[in-house]
Amino acid sequence: MNWIKRVCFLTLFCAAATAGPITFTEIIANANGSLDGSAFASQTVTLVLTGDTSGIVNSGGGGYELLGAATVNVSGIGTDTFTDSMEAIEIQPINSAEIGDVTNNSILLRVTNVGLGSYALNTSIGPLSGGTVGSTGTSYATEGGSFEFTSALNVDHPASFTASTSSVPEPGTLGLISAGIALLLLQRRNSV
Repeated sequence: MNWIKRVCFLTLFCAAATAGPITFTEIIANANGSLDGSAFASQTVTLVLTGDTSGIVNSGGGGYELLGAATVNVSGIGTDTFTDSMEAIEIQPINSAEIGDVTNNSILLRVTNVGLGSYALNTSIGPLSGGTVGSTGTSYATEGGSFEFTSALNVDHPASFTASTSSVPEPGTLGLISAGIALLLLQRRNSV
């Protein structure tokens, strides 16, 4: 019966999953643009992309990509969901992370910070503030219409990048933990 105890402990303590949900948030202040037909000026724009770290693709040369669902919030106007295929991108050689539109093949918003030089989209980080790059005049499809920046994104537009992971175990991990508990109960029942 000693082997059952060992299996249970290994299952419970060594079965941690390495993949899970992750949320990327980019916030830029003093931005101009439009959301679903409503123009805005000098407002804060928050972009949020959620994905699963099991989908991270190493594109080589210090580049990482992760597809996910993305939303945009503009202070004073509201929130909408992008309908294009969106992704988080990390480019280590230039110390930057971005949310981009795969459908348009364009950068929605890139934040540059030296702290991103070794990041790989798979852990929590930030918030990190830095310089910005983005596509102005490019329209990004949303459920309510479209979103676009209409002013240049530069040093006058401070931005931040944050990534946060969830501590919720994957279903496979929960199954392994349940099996371990069941084996412990079975062993206890047999030893009584």
